[in-house]
Amino acid sequence: MSAGPLRNRMKSFMLLPYGALKKNLTADQDLLALGFNDAKAAHFSQQWSSHYPVLSRLAVGQTLMVNQLVDMEWKFGVTVGTSELQKVGNIFLQLKLVIRKGHSTENVYMGEA
Repeated sequence: MSAGPLRNRMKSFMLLPYGALKKNLTADQDLLALGFNDAKAAHFSQQWSSHYPVLSRLAVGQTLMVNQLVDMEWKFGVTVGTSELQKVGNIFLQLKLVIRKGHSTENVYMGEA
């Protein structure tokens, strides 16, 4: 077997614990639901339980990477001239947040007058 398909299979295999952690399933429940036989499920479950703290920490670390604040710009000021007389002298605050959403970023604009 070449390196490409083996790498893809290992990535898929490593997703098993993360899916079960998200769904709050035990190793046996998840593996039996996926069609593993009892012997393979028991062996994988034993390995899972010995490495559970590390897997949990990695899953939490990846979860916290979503919606991470990357950059922020702000503007603060007072309105001195406008076509509407009531808005003169108002204080305003404008925020531009750059948020990382997985592998891309999104600009979020917030303004308060």
